[in-house]
Amino acid sequence: MKNLHIVVIGGVASGPAAVAEARRTNADATITLFEKGPDISYSACEMPFLISGQIDRAERLVRYTPEAFAAKFRVDVRIHHEVESIDSTNRSITFRDLKTQKTANIRYDRLVLATGAKATVPKSLHSATKDLYVLRTLDDLRQIEKVIQKKTIRHAVVIGSGYVGLDAAWALKARGQRVTLLSPSGMLPGVLPPAMSQIVKAHLHSSGIGVRPERAVGIEKAGDGKIIAILTAEGEKIGCDFVLVATGTAPSSELGVKAGLKIGSQGGVLVDDQMRTSAQGVWACGDCTERRELVFDASIRAPLSLNAFRSGRVAGRNAARLGQGRPMTISPLVHAAALGLGTLEIAHTGWTEKEARAIGKEVVSSSIQSRTASAMAENSPVYITLVAEKGSRRLIGGQIVGGTSSAQRINVVTALIRAKGTVDDLYDVDFVYAPSLAPAHDPLFVAARTLQKSLG
Repeated sequence: MKNLHIVVIGGVASGPAAVAEARRTNADATITLFEKGPDISYSACEMPFLISGQIDRAERLVRYTPEAFAAKFRVDVRIHHEVESIDSTNRSITFRDLKTQKTANIRYDRLVLATGAKATVPKSLHSATKDLYVLRTLDDLRQIEKVIQKKTIRHAVVIGSGYVGLDAAWALKARGQRVTLLSPSGMLPGVLPPAMSQIVKAHLHSSGIGVRPERAVGIEKAGDGKIIAILTAEGEKIGCDFVLVATGTAPSSELGVKAGLKIGSQGGVLVDDQMRTSAQGVWACGDCTERRELVFDASIRAPLSLNAFRSGRVAGRNAARLGQGRPMTISPLVHAAALGLGTLEIAHTGWTEKEARAIGKEVVSSSIQSRTASAMAENSPVYITLVAEKGSRRLIGGQIVGGTSSAQRINVVTALIRAKGTVDDLYDVDFVYAPSLAPAHDPLFVAARTLQKSLG
């Protein structure tokens, strides 16, 4: 009997997780991994550590070389191979060897799509100049590494104030660069309420990072093609010689679209709780997908490391199963993320008040200011916003900005959201009290009581 042939398309986090789980599930399967770049497994979230100088070279972020991964999991790894199309009816793919430019077909029994997401660059900034960068892949980081090692940057401009933009701006400043952040919509737009956005902005200013509200609309180049300025919608010209564009990501779902897979409202491949797509024998995982979130049962993208790993495991296990036992499932998402900017920590989970109201939900939010420890101990301010559904009093989201040890508090809120807990459940949590770690009334306790009063 012919061994099951599983093809996995894509590396980094979800693809390798799918391969590893498929191998654990089916020791006899033939597994082929396609990746159009040179790397298949690396720590993407740590890439700013190289920019800041905390690590000395990009290769330290590699978890498995293609050769090591192939040997450990008995998989045919094909780097520099781009899959161009999927024929889900005949269960075959067409791929191109990017070194020889030759194309070929290969049949599969089961397919896992793990193509991730790509950085988006506004059309107004499209340019052939070598001085404009994105930070999405390890290859992107290698290009930035070459520049920062030359120590020729005089002024770096970061466009975008999402997680990547803030992380990169902070890392560049930590390296000693002059940095300007262009942020027309505030800090972490769509995540932080205006008051919290202002706290983050003030922290960046006090740390020496220039923050400007202008929107970049073009690039001015010298005769040799090098960037000399960013042009803004307000008519300003900001001189610079290094630009990092961090204006968001989009799912790399083109293969799914061409194959006729169902696509969600945010552009990701739609999957169920077994990570199955709309095509027989095809699963998808990681940043290229959309799946259910827990609070309102909406379909969302969650380009997060833990989601990539978990969803990759589920897709790999189910693709490798031969009908034995129950399929593996994944729980609905609670979107949670955090960021550290020196002594300032930022975290959020679930839905914001604005997002919930936009889909017609009746919600109430409240905000408080507290401190990270007792007044008698070393402490710093912490700001918390909580959001609850009006009728049910169920917690649906929260945001935290504060000093050291603030961000981890969001995990309590996330756990209660997952348990469909209410603001009253949060109030009833037995928070620890130790003067050097937390005040007698933990900030989350204070925030819960404040929200209870708002709900009545």
